[in-house]
Amino acid sequence: MDIGGLDFRHEAYPWMAYLYDHENEFVCDGSLIHKRFVLTAAHCISSFVDLSVRLGKHYTASRAESSTVYNVTLAIRNRLYSKAEHVHDIGLLRLDREVVFNAYIRPVCVIKNRRRVPHVNTYTTTGWDRTENSRISSVLKVVQLTEVDPNACTEYSRRRLNFGQFCASNSTGDTCSGDSGGPLVQIVNVDGTWRYVQFGIVSYGMQRCMGPGVYVRVHSYVDWILDKMQFALTYKN
Repeated sequence: MDIGGLDFRHEAYPWMAYLYDHENEFVCDGSLIHKRFVLTAAHCISSFVDLSVRLGKHYTASRAESSTVYNVTLAIRNRLYSKAEHVHDIGLLRLDREVVFNAYIRPVCVIKNRRRVPHVNTYTTTGWDRTENSRISSVLKVVQLTEVDPNACTEYSRRRLNFGQFCASNSTGDTCSGDSGGPLVQIVNVDGTWRYVQFGIVSYGMQRCMGPGVYVRVHSYVDWILDKMQFALTYKN
């Protein structure tokens, strides 16, 4: 993933989802938000690629006993998603069975009421993709990001931010292409309890993975998430 990313203990971010295809090739990151659903980016979802999800994964070179594989039985992209414009880049994956939570596999919090989402401007993001020395990291990495003024981001990227997007960066690290779909989280007080809450999804970034990246603002799509989860729980395919 991240240029400049740091290692951390195995169980630190138990909602991380490793998405891969039928040839066992890494596709994207995602986040477990419910016992049946993983949140990711729309551009990670293709009608031509069958996805599987590994939860509880930390190292790419080994399949630890702590990890479990789930098949994706329904993949939903936001219908307004545009590959050319990089807008509405959010997707939802339904798993083939309920996830059993443990120390290594637990969901991240998504606040349902948009009016109760606290304001934050710093985030933690995690992923497996490219490091300085290899195409894909052998271990999950973490980078701290700070939100960037939208006007400064537009000037840097030559692309204006749209609905549900924000820009963030780190002077020594950034997200890369294979971090797509991964979560941006922060610890906040939710009804008296300090919890990790997901605020963003990795969408796209600058060349060479340096400079501000563009992210999906999760609470802008919370109604969409809830609606599609309800639909997917009753849809048979």
